[in-house]
Amino acid sequence: MLRTFMWYFLGWAGLILSYPMLLRLKYYELRGRTDLKDRLANRGSQRIARYLFRLTGSTVTITGLENIPDQGAVLFVSNHQGHMDSLIIHGYIPKPKGFISIVEVLKYPIIRTWMKQIHCVFIDRNNARQSSGCINQAIEYLKQGHSMVVFPEGHLNDGAETACFQRGWLRLATKSGAPIVPVSISGSYKAFAKDGSRVASAQVDCVISKPIHPEKLKKADEVEFIDKLRTEIQSHIRSQAV
Repeated sequence: MLRTFMWYFLGWAGLILSYPMLLRLKYYELRGRTDLKDRLANRGSQRIARYLFRLTGSTVTITGLENIPDQGAVLFVSNHQGHMDSLIIHGYIPKPKGFISIVEVLKYPIIRTWMKQIHCVFIDRNNARQSSGCINQAIEYLKQGHSMVVFPEGHLNDGAETACFQRGWLRLATKSGAPIVPVSISGSYKAFAKDGSRVASAQVDCVISKPIHPEKLKKADEVEFIDKLRTEIQSHIRSQAV
């Protein structure tokens, strides 16, 4: 209980203290210094992500960073065990990136502002037209060189097993030409309860697989491709969740 209280107290304290940096980013944006703004936004948000993750008392082991292409945008595709997944991917994978997130995140002040600064998009799962527009915006970000992260299960799984992957996200890769980089996360659901009622220390493993280039993928092959990708991600989870 004490760890949970301290996580919320120190977490929000850290976010509030980051507000002057957000004002600085807004200043650079208004001055048209977008490259500098993007670099500082990525650096600052990564520090916050690591800070919030470490507050749980957890540790993470990252394997496969050498598999991430140095140049150009990529689409990180990850399983979604728990709330810490986004913090792990953003804080410990150094390539700048935004997230395909849900619109409900917009109710959290400061967090939503940081996410907007790193080019996240916010999908309303109850509004098909709005969701399609967000996917198109994410495709444009990828074409502009901003990497993106998607959780194709479509929801937080809260366990070691990986649910079936939805299909619509694949358009992000096929329309942008960005390579897919699979990410496997094991143990994150133990660090933070799904309902936010419990924070605990956990050992988390994150495996980054070699990139996949789907530019020649035909519509008829999409289901098979997605199944193979899910199997690749799940294989690393099973090997480390024992």
